[in-house]
Amino acid sequence: MANTTTTAKPPRPGGWHIASRVLAALIPGFVLTNTAGTFFALLMPGEKALGVVWLTVLSYALYTAIIMWVFAVRRLRTVWLGLTGAIAFTALGAWGLYLLDSAA
Repeated sequence: MANTTTTAKPPRPGGWHIASRVLAALIPGFVLTNTAGTFFALLMPGEKALGVVWLTVLSYALYTAIIMWVFAVRRLRTVWLGLTGAIAFTALGAWGLYLLDSAA
């Protein structure tokens, strides 16, 4: 008797699925890298110029990690909501830190 069980193959993502991930990695990924860099530069103690230099160097690693995460996550909704939430958090945090710093 032959083995009649078959394993279901996962559906192949269509062109829109891949295009959405590429778009998410390029535009929101870049925006998140910049807002996170600004946020952490404002958080660093000491001279602001030194913080900007350090975070400019680290931004390459951050952008690479964001791109890998975008393609590693299973669901597109998680990608877009995660990027949007992280951008909102870092942008609002950087704006708040800037306002606190300029008021002092």
